[in-house]
Amino acid sequence: MSRRDATCLAVVLGLIAPAGCSHLVETRSVTRFTGAFEDRDISALRDATSTEFRKRALRDKSAVEAMDLLELPEGKVSVAEVEEVSNNRRRVKVEFESDDQVKTPMTFELSREGKSGAWLVDDLLLKQSRRGKTVTRSATDLMDLLLSVHEFQRAWASGERQRLLASTSESFSEKLSQIPAPYLAQLANRVAVRDGRTFSSRPRASLDKGTAQVRYNGPEGETVLALTLEPAGWRVDDIVFSSTSSKRRPESVRLLASVIARAAGFLDAYNTADRPGLKEHSSSRFFSTCLARADLSELELPRSAAIDAKAEVRLQKTFSDILVKRPGGMVRLSLEREAVPDTSSKTGDLASSGFRVNEVTLVDFSTQQERRVSAVFTAQARMRLFLAAARQHDLLAIRHNSSTDFNTRVWNQVSPTVLPEVLGLAFSEGQTQVSGTVFQGAVTEITITQGNRALTCVLREQNGVLLVDDIMVPTTTLPGSLKKQFERLIPVIGFRQAIQRGDASEVSAVSSADFNRLVWSQVDDRFPAQAGRVARFLRPMPTQIRVIEDGREEVTLGDRQFGARVALVKESRGFRVDDVELLAGAPVDSRPTMVKQVLRLEIARPQKRDRPAPVTGEARKLDVPAGPTSR
Repeated sequence: MSRRDATCLAVVLGLIAPAGCSHLVETRSVTRFTGAFEDRDISALRDATSTEFRKRALRDKSAVEAMDLLELPEGKVSVAEVEEVSNNRRRVKVEFESDDQVKTPMTFELSREGKSGAWLVDDLLLKQSRRGKTVTRSATDLMDLLLSVHEFQRAWASGERQRLLASTSESFSEKLSQIPAPYLAQLANRVAVRDGRTFSSRPRASLDKGTAQVRYNGPEGETVLALTLEPAGWRVDDIVFSSTSSKRRPESVRLLASVIARAAGFLDAYNTADRPGLKEHSSSRFFSTCLARADLSELELPRSAAIDAKAEVRLQKTFSDILVKRPGGMVRLSLEREAVPDTSSKTGDLASSGFRVNEVTLVDFSTQQERRVSAVFTAQARMRLFLAAARQHDLLAIRHNSSTDFNTRVWNQVSPTVLPEVLGLAFSEGQTQVSGTVFQGAVTEITITQGNRALTCVLREQNGVLLVDDIMVPTTTLPGSLKKQFERLIPVIGFRQAIQRGDASEVSAVSSADFNRLVWSQVDDRFPAQAGRVARFLRPMPTQIRVIEDGREEVTLGDRQFGARVALVKESRGFRVDDVELLAGAPVDSRPTMVKQVLRLEIARPQKRDRPAPVTGEARKLDVPAGPTSR
């Protein structure tokens, strides 16, 4: 070999040697790591990794179990490419060749540390599929997240309240801290995996800019942890029992905690008569219409500690029920979401914004009664307001204290002139005394005596307010409901009063379409003379109301010796007078005197200016001879 050839060979070897040695270094560093992992040797893994990797990804002996979830490839390692990122950092692309010669690529991050200058594994870059796209994730970040989940599981399995709260975010911890201890312990049992074996539950993690989701197989099926990265590390911000869990529908623990905390705050405020606290925890309507002025000592409610492991929560998006069991019954707290800010949250927690207690129901299993707090505190007051308005004939106040149905069918149909006569049929000036109250959820029945009359006021909840819906009375021939009685008697009384005044337009307003077509629409400025004689037959008290056929009923006033049978038809505006049969002691088989026919004949008969028409035939039957049957 010539001198020149020897010199060239030395130059080539000089160029090749550094590259070969550097690959040997990277190969040795990667192989040292993979070998320790294959042996599941946590101590060897720590020796092969950087300080940062050890701190975040190997801080617990269970890290090896967590690394199994990363599904790192195994096999013969070969370095494919080395990128010099900086003097102390290299990115190494390697290939793992399996026994069946399948090659799997992976990227390692190496860093040089310490006085020895050894190259140690600082990170692994993993490929993950997210929303149909392949993304690169840091193994250090994933391990940090999985170990945080393990620490969370141990905290929730420990039964130690402070450890449990410390494992959650600031806002979530604030909500959980307001939950009574017995219920929080029961909740922890639903979340923590059995025997503390976090990684046997196969958690599946996904990361995205400071937030993460981890799914695992919990005691109730698939459970999802939503985590947020805080300065102290990953903290759980919500827990969701998914739709595949035993509940068959998603259930957010943050929302659950908000509801429980609200109910607990309400019970604490109630038992200490804390009005500002009640206002904070109650819906605006529940507080203003019921609790603001109520004597809270009249009704005992359980304390917040009663929301224990046996309590049942029915959680929905806009409302919720909490069932608190107690001997012989239970207490149901109903909450609904209101569009108001959550002033109790220091962190602006939006999950609980608007949830307020809007009713409390006490259920007695022995009597089957359901007493609503709103009914207990407002039922008698509402009833007395209604009765006072009836005594004073104050139609506006009667309507204000009545239900929509009562107003539609009765009070909106009555005129101020008819009102006193209608009310006089049922109410007296006697002193009102309450003899009993029955609570049935949305309906409350109060039995009273008024003079010598017994009445039962039926109050029904409407939009959260208890209103008078009916008055029940003992009777055999009339409907037991005053709502039904008044609905039928108002047009009868209005018909009589309009006839007495000779006001054809008012008579028309309470008459049927057929009666108007045949009679009242034919009347101009001349009121039928025969009509004026009908009024006195309509003065006797009602003795019977019965259904003749569908949409047609009959009201009997007085008896066969003196009175009337009024036929009513149900039209869109309500009941209207369709005809009147006069009763004056005539034999049963005699032809009845029907007012509609008589008036129709009178209107149809030509009028003579010089002399009145003779009263014959049907028209004469409106005249009743003086005697014992005349009233």
